[in-house]
Amino acid sequence: MPINTRYNGYDLAIEKAARVRDFADGEFTVKAKKDKYLPILSGQNSGDYDAYLARGFIVPAVEPTALAISGAIMRKPPEFEPTGNLSYLVDDMDGHNTSCNKFVEDIIKELLYAGSAGYLVEFEDKAVVKQYAKENIINVSADYIILAQEYVIQNEKDRYEQETKTEYLELTFDDDGRYIQNLWREGKGNEGFAIVDTQTPTNRGEALYSIPFVFSDVLDADPTLLHLANVNLDQYRMSTDQRHGLHWTALPTLFLFGDLRDENGNKKQIKVGAGSANHIEDTDAKAELLEFSGAGLGALKSAIDDNVQTMASIGAKMLLGGSNGVKAAETARIEASSETATLSTLANSIDSTMKALLEILAQWQGAPVPEAMPEYKVNRDFIDTNLDSQTLLAYLQVYQSGGMSLDSFLSLLVKGELLPKDVSAEDEADRIATTGNDFDLGEDDEEDPQL
Repeated sequence: MPINTRYNGYDLAIEKAARVRDFADGEFTVKAKKDKYLPILSGQNSGDYDAYLARGFIVPAVEPTALAISGAIMRKPPEFEPTGNLSYLVDDMDGHNTSCNKFVEDIIKELLYAGSAGYLVEFEDKAVVKQYAKENIINVSADYIILAQEYVIQNEKDRYEQETKTEYLELTFDDDGRYIQNLWREGKGNEGFAIVDTQTPTNRGEALYSIPFVFSDVLDADPTLLHLANVNLDQYRMSTDQRHGLHWTALPTLFLFGDLRDENGNKKQIKVGAGSANHIEDTDAKAELLEFSGAGLGALKSAIDDNVQTMASIGAKMLLGGSNGVKAAETARIEASSETATLSTLANSIDSTMKALLEILAQWQGAPVPEAMPEYKVNRDFIDTNLDSQTLLAYLQVYQSGGMSLDSFLSLLVKGELLPKDVSAEDEADRIATTGNDFDLGEDDEEDPQL
């Protein structure tokens, strides 16, 4: 089989991740996928469908919920104080000046949107970590991990044209059991894939006999926010049907009955609206306004309202995965659906991922293990469980639907004594700096050393 062979279940796993990512991106991304999310009605031509598509509305629920979850986990600085050869990790985890906290925010994003991701440790001038999204991990076994990545080639005849292609990095072992990396690229014509480069990474000159790759969760884990995205999809479809129905039935239609010709036999012009007057000779003539009646659109509205309530409920249950230890976290997990995860579950995944990465980084940097390996532990004091669940549900529903900003949402949490006494809404907003549709919770790490 070729190097780009995918593991069983890859396509379904990626479809789930794509749905969550698309609804997190919002209306433009979802509508660009057209009938992938909104089926074409029977008898519709392309123009009819485009008009139908344009009428739909998507409640922005996935990204706001992701921001709230990530903000709850990162609202207090993690416990992490690396020293010596590992002190650089605070400010640079990947060799591109990505701070440790920003790196962890990306781990949270991948758990929420895809369910898992992979992290490869490599050595440049220092040991660094490279993240691979779930979509880029195409095959895995005890003997290999196959990663898809992009590269760019220049058009030889046009210096302004570049083409992006996919290559495959194979993490595997040679005949002596040493860890190697094979880079595969597709040849021209029918040549197929071939190895174009082989590297043998070492730990300060010593061969490696294990692959320095860490998964943040099992590869087939569902995205944490998949259930929320599913409800969001249902809301979008029903919203489109409702607005489509309103388009055709909202205004009454005038019907005229009788002989409407004048004395010369010409069709008489009828005027409609205030200030108009009409005279018809036919005493049997009549006019009626046909108006929509029935419960069809009302039923749709009720179902949409139920979906909006359900989406807020899903988010609220996650945020109520409180800080009172294993029992509270397990209770929150059971109360949520099987397709969701509590804050504590996410925090545990983060800690275990960071522990595994730090063990490899410490070995590669020559730090004694485990004596000098720094411990990483994210905040477990998420949101005070004394908060009334209905109040939190109402706050979150308004926030998800765009009725309030993140700053206002945080201010309500401050009033509810859900944030530390010495942290204001402004301080918390600085930690979760939201710009546009980007998930990133902080853009300028230099302004806030906590990020």
